[in-house]
Amino acid sequence: MRPRAASSPLLALCLVSLTACGVNDTGPAQAGAPASGLRRTQGRPPATVHVYFSSPLGLERVSRLDKRPNTLQAAMDQLVAGPDPAERTRGLVSLIPPGTPAPTAVTPQSSTADVHLPRGWTANRTALHQLVCTAADAAATTHGTKPKDARVRLYRPEGGEPATEVCTRP
Repeated sequence: MRPRAASSPLLALCLVSLTACGVNDTGPAQAGAPASGLRRTQGRPPATVHVYFSSPLGLERVSRLDKRPNTLQAAMDQLVAGPDPAERTRGLVSLIPPGTPAPTAVTPQSSTADVHLPRGWTANRTALHQLVCTAADAAATTHGTKPKDARVRLYRPEGGEPATEVCTRP
């Protein structure tokens, strides 16, 4: 028997079994309400705030949630609070001395952060870099740009012209 002739009855059997599977046309089925996402809790939804801490590899960015409307000031407050226990376990540290008051900060224009350092702010260059990158990230997030494009103006409590810094984190 040729292979072609032997496969014909098998093909016919498969076609018959597929057409007689017994599923009737039922039309559309009733369903529940469409998906609507997560339900909001009372108040403002949390915003993601990015804070920079020091590690053996350099500065590292961590994300935190904060419900305050001013993400730049929230970032400053989170920065001086230091790393949480999980972040410390990962080797992150803050070189901003504990108990240092948080700088006040605003974003007066796109991609700019004005940071007013409080009296008694004594921080080394790495701690200042933590501050600049945290402020630049918050200003950039607020205005939809990149942190490397943001300018941070640092105002010292004794007055004078502000120092303009950029985050040079690779």
